[in-house]
Amino acid sequence: GRPQNWSPAEIRHASIVYRYGARITIPETLYEAKHLRTLLLIGDSGSLQNGDKIYSSFEYLRVLDLNNCNLVDLPNSLGDLVCLRYLDLSYTLFSQLPESMKYLSSLQTLNLIGCHNLEILPSLGLHLRHLNLSGSVRLTDMPPYFRHLVHLQTLPLFVVPKWVRNIELQGLNLYGELNITRLENIHISSSLMQDFNPRGQLSSAESAELHKMKNLESLGLYWGLIPQFIDSFPKLRNAQPEVGVSGSRIARQSEAVIEGLQPHKYLKKLVIYGYPGIKFPDWALPNLIAADFTNCRSCKHLPALGNLLLLKTLSLHGMHGVKKIGTEFYGNGTDIWFPSLQELSISDFANLEEWSSANDGNAFRRLKKITVKSCPKLAHIPLPQSLQHLELRDCNPTMVPIANLSLLYVLIVDKIPDLVSLPEGLFASTSLSSLKIVSCPKLHSMPLEIQNLSSLKSLTIRWCEKLSSLPQSLQNLKALESLEISGCGSLRSLPDGGIAGLASLRTLSIENCSDLTSLLSGLEQLTLLEDMTIIDCQNLGSFPAGVQHLSSLRSLMVLNCPWLDSLPEGLQNVKTLHCLEISSCHNLTTLPEWFADLASLRSLTIYHCPNLTLLPLGFKLLTKLQHLSIQECPELEERCRQGSGEDWSKIAHVPHKYIGSPQVRRSGEASTSGSSSVQVSSQ
Repeated sequence: GRPQNWSPAEIRHASIVYRYGARITIPETLYEAKHLRTLLLIGDSGSLQNGDKIYSSFEYLRVLDLNNCNLVDLPNSLGDLVCLRYLDLSYTLFSQLPESMKYLSSLQTLNLIGCHNLEILPSLGLHLRHLNLSGSVRLTDMPPYFRHLVHLQTLPLFVVPKWVRNIELQGLNLYGELNITRLENIHISSSLMQDFNPRGQLSSAESAELHKMKNLESLGLYWGLIPQFIDSFPKLRNAQPEVGVSGSRIARQSEAVIEGLQPHKYLKKLVIYGYPGIKFPDWALPNLIAADFTNCRSCKHLPALGNLLLLKTLSLHGMHGVKKIGTEFYGNGTDIWFPSLQELSISDFANLEEWSSANDGNAFRRLKKITVKSCPKLAHIPLPQSLQHLELRDCNPTMVPIANLSLLYVLIVDKIPDLVSLPEGLFASTSLSSLKIVSCPKLHSMPLEIQNLSSLKSLTIRWCEKLSSLPQSLQNLKALESLEISGCGSLRSLPDGGIAGLASLRTLSIENCSDLTSLLSGLEQLTLLEDMTIIDCQNLGSFPAGVQHLSSLRSLMVLNCPWLDSLPEGLQNVKTLHCLEISSCHNLTTLPEWFADLASLRSLTIYHCPNLTLLPLGFKLLTKLQHLSIQECPELEERCRQGSGEDWSKIAHVPHKYIGSPQVRRSGEASTSGSSSVQVSSQ
């Protein structure tokens, strides 16, 4: 407890905890703490009331955290906090900071993460060490004389102002990550462009002196904005060529800019996004571990990366100018190319036609994962024996043949419109554990050899409209634990004998198979099955027999199946069922009296079953039921009305009930009292 003669004036550290959307008010008693050093507002999206009083009342404040407080503007009195060392204004709404920020001479850390409206920064105190602007997507200018912030160590984002000739980063010793955006704003005069020589002429970007920043680990160079911020704010315009400026001049100017941005050899991660040049710079980065080249649409050749001995992950996206991946990609001066590479992703190469192997095939020895997406003209890719994970998406079907990949563990084939059948070589991959086939509309059958996949644990087949049958050998997949069949409109039945042989099956999902007339036989053999889902299978005549033998079933979901007029009798013997969801089953009129036997049931959802009119008498015996949702069932909702409904007594014991259409909660209207709590310390 507090000392007997405790006084608010002794408080040195205080935190105010508030609820989502609350109005945040500083208690009047706290303003007596004239020597307060720390003030933290802790919560999510609150509205600070009378915030100006903070800046004028606590002149000795050292730590101030106002993140998520919906601040729209900041007064000049903020500059009076001359002792302030740490200021967090992240996720607030103001568009500019007061000019008095330059008087915060003790400020060392300024967090402006996610300040989406911030457009310009004023001059800042010269002792600043950490400035985080990540997510400040509308920022167009940096503080003047930025290079004078000689103590700065952390700067994840630097925005190049319009029509500048120099990037003012020289002399800084930055650590960790640096992303430079809006590089298209660097202006190089025509006279300099005519005389430009990458090895001899000083680029305007070279004044950034990135090659001297030996503590920088990650560098991002962006012509435009960082992609995830563009997606979040679609109204923001990304880099656009200037009207009347030729593509060749833009390319030459970009090449001059990027040459001047060569990082230190200790760099570990490099991202180049939206680069309009035709060729990449020839940089020596022996310590590079990860590289990402995205939307460099004018480049005709990939950079030489094969001799980077430590490179582990490589992403190449959106390079429409590349027609061939040749020997230049592998580089010179080594006998083994990409010796450490483990993950390779290549996508959106609209004109790529050929991918050559290394001269003696001595490449990608440790490559484990390859993703190839949207390369419609590419007919072949070199696949190393070490490969464990392969994804082919929106590609030429000639790329699918797979052979001799004895270590392949995961295969995903997605959106291959002309794929008619799976390659025979696939079924020699005895290590394959997961096979996913999605959006292959011409695939008409699965081969008998699927039984050779003795290690297969997960099989997913989605949106293969022509698939009319599954092979009898499917039931020989003894290791299979998950089976999902969805959107196969031509599939009429599962193989004879059903799936009785799938003794390891734990998850079964059959969805959007509109022509499926019979589901399963041999269901009683699936004693390990835990989750079963049947969705939008409108022509099924009845629920499969043998449900009573599903001794491990925990979750059952039946949606949009008009044939369901009652729950299967065998379900009453399933003592392990925890979750049951029934939706859009219009012929369901009653729940059976034995429903009370589902003693382990914890969650029940009934949605859009308009002819279901009452709950069974024993419903109140479901003492473990924690969640009950009844929606779009007019008569049943009326019977379950709180207090007055005829079935209310049956459900009153359920802790969490959602009856009727969900209501939009009103937030932020509670009085200030009770919306926040104060914690104080005099230490």
